[in-house]
Amino acid sequence: MLLIDRAERPFARACRAGEVKPGTIKGILGFCHLACGESHRVPGCAEMNGQTGELPVFALDTRLQEDTWLIGDFPLCRLLLSNDSNYPWFILVPRREGITELFQLDDADQQRMWAETTALARVLKALFGADKMNVATLGNVVSQLHMHVIVRYQADVAWPGPVWGKHPARPYTPAQVRAVRDRLASELDASFIFSEG
Repeated sequence: MLLIDRAERPFARACRAGEVKPGTIKGILGFCHLACGESHRVPGCAEMNGQTGELPVFALDTRLQEDTWLIGDFPLCRLLLSNDSNYPWFILVPRREGITELFQLDDADQQRMWAETTALARVLKALFGADKMNVATLGNVVSQLHMHVIVRYQADVAWPGPVWGKHPARPYTPAQVRAVRDRLASELDASFIFSEG
């Protein structure tokens, strides 16, 4: 999907529906001319300081696509649910192309990522009654920068060890994913936009 602000919901819906093909976004003064032939306000274009240019397209690593459920988007990060119901295991991926390390984000994006991580961890701890929250970024297998935010219980199958590779994943059913989304809907603020579906 193209990097697009949540304020552009009609465009985001068209993009998800495949009506706008992925590619580069060309922009001037904070407005972008897209493949659909319309101009859309996209905050990322302002980063070009009024210059005509191309913005990189955000692409989620294929391994993350295959192993997760898409939940939605914070202002910076895409929120995914790991397809392992052994643990409420969420993953935040900043929608910035070519970033593998936290320090590669500019200062504003670093602050935004920590703010989104902290807000999510706080919500999950309360919502799921966690004994402990595990928050980490590793990237040894998937190099695209992503932050794991995992709800842990003293009674979970891997406690007190790490969750990675300890037990076979138990995939979620679509109904279970809907239940998780419904729980999150009652707690996440208006800056979070749920994906359709």
